[in-house]
Amino acid sequence: MTYATLRDAVDDLDRHGHLVRITEPVSPHLEAAAVHRRVYEAGGPAVLYENVVGCSFPMVSNLFGTRERTHFLFRKTLDRVKHLVDLKVDPMNAVKSPWATMKAAPSAISMAPKRRRRGGILEKTCTLADLPQLVCWPD
Repeated sequence: MTYATLRDAVDDLDRHGHLVRITEPVSPHLEAAAVHRRVYEAGGPAVLYENVVGCSFPMVSNLFGTRERTHFLFRKTLDRVKHLVDLKVDPMNAVKSPWATMKAAPSAISMAPKRRRRGGILEKTCTLADLPQLVCWPD
């Protein structure tokens, strides 16, 4: 499955039980990182912090915290992405296996950045300071 937005991926995780939502206020200064480390070490789900203190945006962590969840997120595209990575590592694979390389071409094209005239980020002006400023360590 491919996702048009990160929100689509988060919603898919939520629908399939791979996400926990935290609705209580969570500080991006050490608290969210501490929650993330504990969830990650336990092999837990992805975490959506819906109420980040001092920020109007939600924050998500542990999206790729387990191999199972990573495979779930990339379940329809993993083989194609793996083949593209193999081509990047060893371009001679294109010569050795031209048919497989041709099958990878649509994936490469679909991953290219696209220009948009409209969209979520273009409809609202924000700065980096508006995004959650996660602090993982005291210093």
